[in-house]
Parts: sequence; structure tokens; C-alpha cells
Amino acid sequence: MKERLARILLRLLEAVPLAWLAVFCEGVMSLVWAIDRKHRRIARINLRIAFPEMGEEEVRRIIRRCYQRMGTSAAEFIHIPKMDDRYIREHFRVEGAEHVRESLDRRGLPAMAMTGHFGNWELLSHVFGSVIAPAAFIVRPLKSPILDRIVTERREWVGNTVIRKEDSAKEVMKVLRRNTLVGILIDQNVDRHKGILVDFFTRKAYTTFGIARLAMAMRAAVHPAFIFRDPSRKFHHVVRFGPPVAIDYDAPREEEVPRVTRRCNEELEKAIREAPDQWMWFHRRWKTRPEGEPDLYKEAH
Repeated sequence: MKERLARILLRLLEAVPLAWLAVFCEGVMSLVWAIDRKHRRIARINLRIAFPEMGEEEVRRIIRRCYQRMGTSAAEFIHIPKMDDRYIREHFRVEGAEHVRESLDRRGLPAMAMTGHFGNWELLSHVFGSVIAPAAFIVRPLKSPILDRIVTERREWVGNTVIRKEDSAKEVMKVLRRNTLVGILIDQNVDRHKGILVDFFTRKAYTTFGIARLAMAMRAAVHPAFIFRDPSRKFHHVVRFGPPVAIDYDAPREEEVPRVTRRCNEELEKAIREAPDQWMWFHRRWKTRPEGEPDLYKEAH
């Protein structure tokens, strides 16, 4: 019954024109911004770490814009079934797809796309699957099974494949062997046993080593992939793929994995510096610290 009601509500929201739905969702997120003191503090701490020179007024502007754009992205995600070929041609520009094709088709390499919670990242895979070829990407299942099923349907709308995080390694290797691009988000904090400490802005951050290990094991290319929202036309985007990060597949793994992980963070940092109001600043990215270092988010608890 709950799922049926959720699907009816979703169909009603789909029927609302995107511009109107975005106004509603942005309004909701503006209210969240007003009352969500905890995540405003986390975002402020993160921005101070990343951009210590930034003025307080700019910090506040970026944080508020992040909340609003979460509303815009939610409206776009609801409207995915209406994003036909014509809509995609008119609202998205894809740059650098030839880099991925070079890896997959000409060089015959497995290929991964490294990205983060940047822009409307849900549309990144949707556009790639629509314009180039179906892709696969790793996700963390939602706590609500009903929401998880509904969101997964949206994510797989154009033939893409969702890979659950808990059984990702073996499944990713299977997909890579089928010459399918696999997308992996690398911008979340991880525990010490799941990552390594590498540079990210002005501090080191524990970062997943999974993508580097997979690349070394599969001799796979790793391409930066980001979706930038046009600041003057909010429903228009640029999807940008870069050339593969440098990897020495024959180097000792214990030396090359940290180097590749650091290079991935450098690509993420470049995208964030280009459009700082398009990254999701509310996550405790620098939460895990080396032994003896203080908690950077203590005041946000």
C-alpha cells in the first residue's frame, strides 16, 4: 500500500512542469537550509578547510546555493522519464566522450569513470547511457526498500545497471570484462581500513583505494567524469569526461595505488575549484583522522 501511494505521488509530481516542480523543491530546500543548523556547520567547516581564504559572505552564498540546487536536482531526477532524446540534445552538452571511446574501443581497455557528488550526478550516468552506451555504477542502497526500488528504476531508466556497494568488487570485475563503463564516486569519507590518507585541498583525507586497486588488477583506464550545471541556465548541463589518469600498471601495487588515489583526488579538486557551489559540502569529508589528530567536526555534533 505504501509503495502504491508513493508511486501515485511520483506520477503526480512527474505531471508538474519541470520549472514549477523545481520552484517547489527549491522552496522546500530553502526551508531546510533555514532550520538545518547541523549541516550548515559541517558545510562551513568543509569550506574553511578547502578555501581558507574565502570570505564569510561567499561561504554563506555557496552553502545556501547548495541547498537550493539539491531541490533543482530532485526535480530533475523526478522528471527523468520525460528526458527523451530531444530534451537531452537541447539541455546537455557532452565533452570528452572520445577519451572513453579511445579506452573502450580502440585500446580495448576496461574503463571506469571516477566522479563525486557534484552537480546533478544522477544525470551523469543517465546522459552517458542515453547518448553513448549503457553504463554501470556503484550505489549505496537506501534505507527504505520502497524508495530504493523507485530510485533504482530511475537510475536504470535508459538501460544502465546499478551495482550494490556490498557486493561491488566481483560484480564490477564482471561488468568491466564486458567492456561496460563503470562509474564510481570517490568523494566520501572512509574508515582507515577502507582507504588511504592522501592530499585533498589543504588537508589529507582518507580516500577509498578501491578504484585504484581495481584499475591495477584489471589494467583498466580511470577517466574523470563530472557534470557541471550552467550557472545562467539552471536546467542546462555540461557532461565532461577527461583523459585517463596516469597509471603505471607494472609498478609495485603498494606504491602505485596511493599515487593513483591521489591523482583521482586532484581531478575531483579541480572540478570543485572550478564550480565550488556545485559540490555537496554537507558530508564530513575529513572525518576520519590519523591517530592523535583532533576531530575537525566537533563543533558540528
